[in-house]
Formats: sequence, structure tokens, C-alpha cells
Amino acid sequence: MTKSKTYRYGKTVCKAYSKAVGHGWEVGFYFDGKPLFVGNFIHAKEANDWFRFMNRELIKFSRKYTVGYKFPVTWFSNFLKNHLYTQYYGWLDKVFVGYNRDFKKAWAKNYRTFQATKKRYNNGQKNKPFLKAA
Repeated sequence: MTKSKTYRYGKTVCKAYSKAVGHGWEVGFYFDGKPLFVGNFIHAKEANDWFRFMNRELIKFSRKYTVGYKFPVTWFSNFLKNHLYTQYYGWLDKVFVGYNRDFKKAWAKNYRTFQATKKRYNNGQKNKPFLKAA
């Protein structure tokens, strides 16, 4: 499913988009026909979350940093690009903290189960590695 949202900066047309690409998703932002930001995602939920967050950030940014139409467009687009990437990596840090927490919990649960059941399946044999390099 492709989504897009159009913004205007004077005569300059900007476009935020989200689309399926290969086995993943791509979310990006074009400023006057030139790509300013592109992010790739594996899951649609993450792409949709970032797309919503990015659009809110674009509105906040445009309200906070208002300029006249004679302001240098190239400088402003670079400023916007740096802002988007800063927000993107901050957002990723929050997402990764959640993943790290979830996988640590799952690993701890699996380890407790392993410790509780390993003697039951050993049958008095010498321990052998489950996976060996070929």
C-alpha cells in the first residue's frame, strides 16, 4: 500500500511517501523533486509508525522555523534534512530499546527452562554441542 502526503513551501512542492519495496518498506521525503530523506524498514508497522511520526515532525518543524520565501531554499532543505535524520535516529533508538528488552526477557525465560529441563534429557550421556561448524 502506497501512502503520500504533499507539502508546499512557496512554489516548492514537497512530498512524504511510504511504499512497499521488495520484501520491505521505504519511507522518504522529496523536497522539490530531490530525495531529502529515505528510510528502509523490514516490517510495515515500523514503516507506518515512522511515516506518522515524520509527518508530525514536518508540521512541527515548519511551524517552529518559519522563513520568508526569499530565504535560501538549499540551506533550508539541508536544515530540514538534518532535522529529519536526527529525529529518525532518535526514534530508532527508542524502537531498539524496546526490542532489546523484549528479547532479553525471552532469552531469560528460555534459559530458565533450559536449566530446569536439561538433566531430564541428558540420559547420562556426555554433553555434545547442538551445532558444530562444518
